[in-house]
Amino acid sequence: MHASRRRALGLAIISCLTPLLGMGIAHAQDDWPRHPMKVIVPYPPGGTADIMGRLVALKLSQAFPQTSVVVENLSGGATVPGALATLREPADGHTLFMASDNTLNINRWLLKDPRYDGDRDFTPVTILHPYAHWLIVNPQGPYKSFGDLVQAIRTRPGNVSISVNTVGGSAYLALDNWRRENGLDFEIVPYRGSPPAVADLIGGHTDAHVDVVGSSIAHARSGRVAPLVVMQSAPLKEFPQAIPQDEKDPKALVVISNLSVVTRSGTPQPIIEKLYAALKTGARDEDFRKTMETLSLEPSLVEPQKAKAFLREETERYRVLVEKSGLEKQ
Repeated sequence: MHASRRRALGLAIISCLTPLLGMGIAHAQDDWPRHPMKVIVPYPPGGTADIMGRLVALKLSQAFPQTSVVVENLSGGATVPGALATLREPADGHTLFMASDNTLNINRWLLKDPRYDGDRDFTPVTILHPYAHWLIVNPQGPYKSFGDLVQAIRTRPGNVSISVNTVGGSAYLALDNWRRENGLDFEIVPYRGSPPAVADLIGGHTDAHVDVVGSSIAHARSGRVAPLVVMQSAPLKEFPQAIPQDEKDPKALVVISNLSVVTRSGTPQPIIEKLYAALKTGARDEDFRKTMETLSLEPSLVEPQKAKAFLREETERYRVLVEKSGLEKQ
């Protein structure tokens, strides 16, 4: 057969097959999900990310009632085990991951070999909410205001301790930046999670603690801890005594941190959009709104493409903070 005729025949076959292939892909996405779904939470049960992960699973099970959705807690290891477990699953949207800034933006700058790239290997479905942080003290201690604490740091340099839930996380980097920008000298004490840090604060072993609001809000409601500062521009309705910080002021004590719902990169965009639509609809439900209110969280639920662009910007912002902190890669 002449070469030109072979080319013409080949093009004709391709033109016939292309609509069929498109129909096959569309059909595969139309009948999605095709088997049980999983939400991986890289933290222990009971914390804010776990509560929100279970709420995400509930909303997905309601959106896709023929499909079961389970939550799997894979904690520890700077969230790396949970991230890698997600990446071992097919890129088909059946496995979702509750990803913090540590997973998506910080680990690449702090770990020598995280074995994944947050921007490359994960695709966001949405940013679920920003994490409100606050600075809390023991109400029986000497600090009745944020000014009292700052004054103590200035008059007793090196002798005031402020704890955080992990070394190198968003709270640690925010405290380090605040310390550097204002010429302050105090000790940042990292713990393995909120419960032991709050216990030591109540016990008088540390002067203050920076925490996710939802992780210590029960202690604040019971009066065992007192919030002095909410580390964002928006005040907390339930705790008006917690002074907001100006997010545009480089000298303010601000934490910008988010919880995102992501899946493995390569997941078809129509499936990403289905997942986003399900969560966007579920966020309107009363139980979703009440859970967010209980944890003093404000929903974000931005579109997948906007979430992707924002998270890439956050990776660069954290690069600068980590470099300035002087922390060595672990």
